[in-house]
Amino acid sequence: MASPRSNGLAVLAAVTDRQHGLFTASQASAAGITKGFLDRRIRTGEVVAVDHAVYRSILAPTTWHQRLLAACLAGPAVASHRSGGGLWHLPVPDLTMLEVTALRHRRRKADDVVWHESYLLDENSITEVDGIPATNPARTVIDLAAVLAPDDLQRVVDDVLRRRLASIGSLTRLLERLGARRIGAQAMRAVLDTRIGTAVPESDLETQFELLIRSHGFPEPVPQFRVISPNGRHLRIDYAFPTSMVGVELLGAQFHARPERWAADIDRLGVLAALGWHMLSFTYEHVVHRPATVIAALEQALDR
Repeated sequence: MASPRSNGLAVLAAVTDRQHGLFTASQASAAGITKGFLDRRIRTGEVVAVDHAVYRSILAPTTWHQRLLAACLAGPAVASHRSGGGLWHLPVPDLTMLEVTALRHRRRKADDVVWHESYLLDENSITEVDGIPATNPARTVIDLAAVLAPDDLQRVVDDVLRRRLASIGSLTRLLERLGARRIGAQAMRAVLDTRIGTAVPESDLETQFELLIRSHGFPEPVPQFRVISPNGRHLRIDYAFPTSMVGVELLGAQFHARPERWAADIDRLGVLAALGWHMLSFTYEHVVHRPATVIAALEQALDR
């Protein structure tokens, strides 16, 4: 017959399976594990303290998710800002950063964790991702407005709109609910204003292209412009400057990954060229790492 301690360890093992290898002191106590038993395991190195009253077995591998959850359990807190962006797979820089939010006056301090506090952190703003309490997509975006540069914020907003994780309406309502004096509120409103009445780019590459040409003062192109050939064929251009008959195609990873798509696009570009369109094609490498090439090509094409 199993001893009470064995039963308690089995219960605790089930907890760690759900919590990225972690357990709290209160969870150990609820499982029947005494403080003395836990202290002895800490002294022998079998159990390691990860955060305030949060532990892991020495056998459990350390991960980013584990450390993030440890901070949340120690708070209590929720993953937010750039860590929230990482959990939702948003195009956020510094995805390895550990960032959490606790209720006002309940945040802790840790050298490897950025702590925020908020008066408003209720069930309407919180969910769970990969077993970690986190802000929902809309709240994550609003929080990111306080820590991201404007271009990075535009990419994040476009990503959640494109994936339908949030809408312009839901983001606007939450922003109003959190208050106009909130840090980042002005930047958030400016980004939302750029999307009211306009199409959301179909990819992050398109968002970065729009940001690039806007920063250099180019006229706004028409996205997803349609051309009808003399035989009635409908041809789509990613971005068009109709008065100049200049079109831009952005070649994402799928362009190279699918040979049949490649062949169809090459054929379409040939038909457009025959109709008098000056077609430019750019890849991610051009737009992100060689922007001067893109700008020079556009300037030359539009000045023809």
